[in-house]
Amino acid sequence: MHTVFAAYLTLILLGVSWRFIPNLPSATTMRNAISALVIHILLPLLTISVIARAPLDAVLWQIPLTGMIVTIGCLLLAWACYRIGQATLFKTMNDQTMGSIIIGAAWCNATYLGLPIITGIFGDMMAFLPVIYDVLALTPLLWTLGVFVAGYARGDSGSTIDRILHASKRIIKLPPIYAVVIGLILRTQEIALPEFVLQVSDIAGKAVPPIMMISVGMALTLPTLKSVFTLIPAILIRLFVAPAMALACVTLFSIEPRIGNALIMESGMPTMVLTMALIDMYGLDSEILSHLIALTTICSFITLQFQSFA
Repeated sequence: MHTVFAAYLTLILLGVSWRFIPNLPSATTMRNAISALVIHILLPLLTISVIARAPLDAVLWQIPLTGMIVTIGCLLLAWACYRIGQATLFKTMNDQTMGSIIIGAAWCNATYLGLPIITGIFGDMMAFLPVIYDVLALTPLLWTLGVFVAGYARGDSGSTIDRILHASKRIIKLPPIYAVVIGLILRTQEIALPEFVLQVSDIAGKAVPPIMMISVGMALTLPTLKSVFTLIPAILIRLFVAPAMALACVTLFSIEPRIGNALIMESGMPTMVLTMALIDMYGLDSEILSHLIALTTICSFITLQFQSFA
């Protein structure tokens, strides 16, 4: 397990080093290109194959339900903490900064970091877990609930219907959503994928982890001491409270131990990089979010090792 973490940490550091190499495209440009490649080609291919071979039992609803409970629970807790903080320790914090922080505390990096680490520790047969966790829970929540939170933090006066329509348009444009549907149809109808398709998807799947790790490194920025102090509650919620909530769900749903362990670890991943797209779209505090992504990512390489019993 330590070898897996060391390898992925090295890839992240390579991503960080990209910004310091002269005459190369900017880290933002490369990160956007990598995200487009992963979301539109590699991840859909991987999703279809892993869902088509996933176990057809209760985990298909237990995994996304756990993801929803953990995300919403962390969002509410973070909102309560920072609402109290605005009246006490963080009196100068505006709603834009608070909105960025609570979104970052709630949504975990289920795919970009979760997929490589879960498959690296538990094996490729567990690839379905981060895919289902993300595509059926986190991503739909980000573009629905996350949109509402971001709009509220910005002070939008738009109607609820307008926000729902805007969020729906974002969701229906996500290829992994359709890939999950196709995979579930193939699985439930017991339609075997041709060997050639499986081979292509397996190759695509092997390409995803390293470029995701490098992309995460490109997104990291050096936090200030002030932001570290401000972000302590969010870090604790993301890296400690979230897996504790997942543990409660695993116990409540009587999930099989190995899948349950992976699910707890998945829930304890650092802040989702994709939240930056939402924050930028609504003009919130992208700097504080980038610091939260950096801090939770760095700390997660310590905390995650205490959450795995594989």
